[in-house]
Order: sequence, then structure tokens, then C-alpha cells
Amino acid sequence: MSHKTALRIYEWLSYILLIGATVVYFLYKSQGINLVLIILVVAVFMRLMMERTRYKACEEENEELQNDLRRLTRLLAEEKKKNQ
Repeated sequence: MSHKTALRIYEWLSYILLIGATVVYFLYKSQGINLVLIILVVAVFMRLMMERTRYKACEEENEELQNDLRRLTRLLAEEKKKNQ
């Protein structure tokens, strides 16, 4: 699964869970407070997973860009040696 797909899934799941927690709270009032807390904890976990996935995607992109920069710097140095 790509990072973009995972981000969307985690984002939508967290929104759905927040809406679900709100619905459960208003339907059951004080009786379903434990269920609401569990749903909210899972929603927060989904948001954390979304941020973790976003962070990992940025790290991979940075690593790729650093490798490209190293390769281009090496090519530039070789080209300078040829021209001298």
C-alpha cells in the first residue's frame, strides 16, 4: 500500500470514528461513556498512525533526494576532473 493511500485511510477512519463517538454519546448519554472513550482512543490512534505514515513518507523522500544530490555531486566532480 502506498503512503498516500495509507494517509487517506487513516484520515477517513479517524473522522468516521469521531463522528461515531459523537453519535454513541448522544444516543446512550451516560450509559455508553466507556464505549465513547474506547472509540475516541481508537480515533486518536488512527491520527497518530496517519502522522507516523506521513513522517515515514517524508523521510523516504528526503533519503531519495539526498542520494540524488550525492550522485549529482559525484558526477559534477568527475566532469570537472575531465575538463581540467
